[in-house]
Amino acid sequence: MLGQQVGEVFASSGHRVLRMLLMTGAGPERLGQGIARIKTEITKSALLSEWSGDRHVAVDIPPGAETDSLLKVMEREVAEAGAFWEWAHAEPFSTHH
Repeated sequence: MLGQQVGEVFASSGHRVLRMLLMTGAGPERLGQGIARIKTEITKSALLSEWSGDRHVAVDIPPGAETDSLLKVMEREVAEAGAFWEWAHAEPFSTHH
């Protein structure tokens, strides 16, 4: 619904979000290979994800999820293709604008 805003979070789910931005500098073929590797690891790990365009992905990491394989693939993208990744942490909601 339009016009509604979240005012506060009552309880944390314990989930975290892992975000990655893939770079195009290594060329389209290399980018495609990186995307395929990341999608494969997300699927193998049974994680939920959301892509914004073809280079930015957010992965839902529930408590206790095994992420070692996905992190290795992401670290490879950083080392070989200059990608960026981060853990997303929510700021507490504020009533101040």
